[in-house]
Order: sequence, then structure tokens, then C-alpha cells
Amino acid sequence: MPYIIRDIKNEMPLHSDNSVVIPYTYKQLPKNIMDESHKVDNKFLNNHLGKIEEAVDKKLINKNSFVNQQINYHGKSGILNHDNFFHADLATGTPISNDNFHHSNFVINSYTEAGCVAGDDLETFASGGIYANRASNSLCIYATSGTDGTTDECYDQIAFDSNNTTGNIRLGAYNDDSGPDDLYASTGSIANTADYAFKSLTEFTLTTDKTWLAYLKSAASQGKQKSDASFERFFKTFTYDTLPNPAGTGYTTTGTEICRLKIGHS
Repeated sequence: MPYIIRDIKNEMPLHSDNSVVIPYTYKQLPKNIMDESHKVDNKFLNNHLGKIEEAVDKKLINKNSFVNQQINYHGKSGILNHDNFFHADLATGTPISNDNFHHSNFVINSYTEAGCVAGDDLETFASGGIYANRASNSLCIYATSGTDGTTDECYDQIAFDSNNTTGNIRLGAYNDDSGPDDLYASTGSIANTADYAFKSLTEFTLTTDKTWLAYLKSAASQGKQKSDASFERFFKTFTYDTLPNPAGTGYTTTGTEICRLKIGHS
């Protein structure tokens, strides 16, 4: 009993209405507190849930307070779906309804796979820049500090900042291997729109923190661009067609100007 109490105190995130405490090694602060809390809590449950179930069964700890903490702060993340402990009465195995405590007459699948964690928006640059002409049939792929994400987080939409509706455009995202490498997903050919609105992508999960965002236009037209020596850019002449996978070779990397793109999750 003292050991499981110690592990709960040292390894499980603790939330209240006014504060949150997350066990965390000394490193850069997380971009999203709740996403980090879900990750730490999932690891804690994977390591200790069996001991906690045994302690509850022996009435050594109170189930309701533990389950309330988990459901209130992690219930929507999906990390609790894989274990019936959070969805059924421990003694009888009877499913618990949506109010978390009253029994209901339907069966809840305790083996539903947890969904991925939606990542924060990743953007080549957030402010500044001007609208300037961008050539057709030129494959442009960019990375900046703003497109550094978190491995295993997922995305399903992408946007290109434009002020016109000329031609069509293809948008996509790549992982990194000393430059753009494997294509995560792309839009296919879609109408260019005079806005910075998200377009749908097949949901994908980051395999590298560094993320490259790409576009290919069918006709020359303006897009918002900005110049910064720290930006990384790969571009080459490329006939308007499906984005290559992998990105391949033959790119030029000189220059400083890149366009404004972002990815996010709906």
C-alpha cells in the first residue's frame, strides 16, 4: 500500500480547478499542458493500473476519488478506453453509464483503441510578410522553428495564405531526414482560395519533430511570403502533378523567402 500511494504521488498528474502538477524531467516546457498530462498519465496507468485495481479490490484505496480524477481530466483523451476499470463496477463487471456511476443495460467495449493526440498548429511564420508573386510548376517545401512539432501527435488539415483565386494548388506535409523526406499526406489538386483557410488532409501522425510544409501551384499568383535567414527552403521546377513521395532530390536551398503555411487538427 505505501508503494502505490508513493507512485501515485510521484508519477501521476494531479489536477484541481486552480492548479495542475505533472511529473516532468528538466527540459523545455511543453507546448500544451493537457497533452503532456495525458501522455504522463497514460504511462502511469500502463505501469501501475494493475496494482491500483488490486488495491481497490482489497479496499485499500477509494475507487471513486481516483476514477473521478481520471475521468474529469483525461476522459476525453481516449487513454482510459482500453481498460474496463473506468467503465464498469469492479466487483460485478456491470457497465457504468455516462454519469460514471449508475449501471446501464448496454455493453461498453473496453478494448477501444485510444485516439491520437491532436497537435498544436504548426506554422512557417505567424505574422508579417507581404503578398508577392509565386511561380507555377515550382515545388516549394519549407521548415522553420514554427513547424517543429511533437512526434506521435496528429494533424488533418493544412492552409496556404493567398489573396486570390487564380488556378489550383496542391498542399502537403513531409517528415524530416536532413531535409524533407516521406510525404505524410497531401490535398490533391484543389482550387486556390483567397484566404488562409484550412483544407482537409488524411489524418497523419508525426514521425519526426521537424516538419516540412509544401505547396505546388498550377498558375502563377500571389501568396504571402516573408524573408528570414533562419528559414529553410527546398524548391525545384516540378510539373503540376501529385506531390512526390519521398520528396526526392534535385532541390535548390539558397535564398531566404518562404510562404506562409500551417497545419492543424480539426
